[in-house]
Amino acid sequence: MARPHFDEEAWITRLAAALETVAANAEPLKFPHPPEMRSGPTHEYYSALHRGYRDLAARAKHDPEALRQFNKSRLRIKTDPAEAKDILREHPLIKQGLKGSGEDEGILFRVLDNSFGSSLTLLVSSLAKLSVKEGGEEAARRLHRFLTAGANASIPAHEITVFHGLIVKGRINLGTGAYLAPYEHAKSEFDLPEEPEPWPKSSHPNAAVLVRSLSYGPCVALSDDGPDLPQMQISYRFPTNYQIDLESWFNDSKLLVNLLSIAARVPLLSRTLYVRLPKWTKEITTYDSLGARLSRGFTSDVWPKGRDISKNDADAFVALSRGWSAYAGKPDAMNLAIRRLAGSFSRPGGRFGEEDRILDVAIALEVFYGGTGRKLAPRAAGLIGENTEEQKRIYDQAKHFYDLRSSIVHSKKPTPALDLLQKELKEGRDLACCTLASLFKRNTPVQWADVMSRLIPETRTYIAAKHQQKK
Repeated sequence: MARPHFDEEAWITRLAAALETVAANAEPLKFPHPPEMRSGPTHEYYSALHRGYRDLAARAKHDPEALRQFNKSRLRIKTDPAEAKDILREHPLIKQGLKGSGEDEGILFRVLDNSFGSSLTLLVSSLAKLSVKEGGEEAARRLHRFLTAGANASIPAHEITVFHGLIVKGRINLGTGAYLAPYEHAKSEFDLPEEPEPWPKSSHPNAAVLVRSLSYGPCVALSDDGPDLPQMQISYRFPTNYQIDLESWFNDSKLLVNLLSIAARVPLLSRTLYVRLPKWTKEITTYDSLGARLSRGFTSDVWPKGRDISKNDADAFVALSRGWSAYAGKPDAMNLAIRRLAGSFSRPGGRFGEEDRILDVAIALEVFYGGTGRKLAPRAAGLIGENTEEQKRIYDQAKHFYDLRSSIVHSKKPTPALDLLQKELKEGRDLACCTLASLFKRNTPVQWADVMSRLIPETRTYIAAKHQQKK
């Protein structure tokens, strides 16, 4: 059966008139009343009350103090706004999200991967308040825009990831509106807490933020037997234009932390992730979750040591991020390799910590090169080396590192001294970082036959001789 046609313009017009009526009859609360409004007949008092409130709403458009006072105010609806609620129920997306009945009847909203409820009366109250400042038609249009945004990820916002212990001395632009900056630079713009809140509690005087823009569409959550809405997507404008679904949104953010850690060669801790929406969305409902979202947070194994991040670090991060978003298929194995490589910067634990870091790097290399031992070293030489000398050096570096990995795993040889372990770790990790950068420059999964064809004849002879010596 075909769904009945929904005339959105007629719906907006009718809702606008109903909201204006509610606003005219509601009682404004929590705003400064002039003394002369305290006396006189009741009808004159309420008339003056509404004039004063509309004057405050008009000043709120250009006066920050008036805006603060208006935002703190609310409207008390004296009678059931039945007409406005009936009109709300007609919207097909609200109809799908209705829950409860009677005074408890409400609507279930979804914002990113969070859901929250609002009673229809509270929603009417919020929209009526907005109509005082912007007019009933604008309030109705904003609600419709909010409800339908989920179909095409059309609401712009910002995602702010806070890094504790990272030093950024100035704003470093990353392209298409994204940037790295000191925490202080973003605090007022995005209404962040006065101090970043690390976890567990500790003293970290430095904090930096990664700000990137995104578009997404909040929508009404479906009822159990309702028809499907278009799948909600988040569209990022950094590092390039691409979309991900809600299920992978948090993991995508965590992946960027790992890539920045690899680019800067430093362990990073990210405790908090904020999402800031356009201010007009907050005026639709009083629920704070529309204006800000605090993530579950994610951490590295240890707190990072304060370190300046350079422009070269930032450029490397952009290159890795752009390469990742263009990498065909985005296989789970590549996620594992990136996570292990980033983790190799941060494992604590003395000698055993160094060994664990080496194993992290080895796992990353095995994923990158699709094999172990005999395959890994020649493939590394062909992928990264540009001439005979480089190919020979990279082959030896990869072979030596993997032999060390095998000795740790199989306990075939005594473990080297700590300083030697640290040297081997650095060389193996540098090889893995260069490998990741090289793979991402290709934009498509590598074909190893093509890579092996790049081996120079002298390198092939060198590798064959090494194999013969081992026999």
